[in-house]
Amino acid sequence: MTGFILVSNSGKKISLEHASHPCPRCKNQSSVQLTRSEKSLIVLNKRITDNSRVRYECSQCKWKNEMLPYDGRESAELDRYLSENSTDDLFYGDASTPPHVSP
Repeated sequence: MTGFILVSNSGKKISLEHASHPCPRCKNQSSVQLTRSEKSLIVLNKRITDNSRVRYECSQCKWKNEMLPYDGRESAELDRYLSENSTDDLFYGDASTPPHVSP
């Protein structure tokens, strides 16, 4: 027997990575993961809306954000990388000389 749905607000969450990150709110070292949330609104067996959102979520305190905040370690690693590599390396890759631009 097939059921008839008057109104439904269904949804599911899918983890997009195996890595875990520390939570900036509850300080748990491995509770934040990148997650895709899918929600749909069904009225009279017809799908009205279908929303999908990707963000970081903490499984312990329910913190959510689209980006992870930088911590001191990540900022130090970025500063070290930028100091070891010149800005030419960032723009031109491994080329020994920048490309010639005609006037």
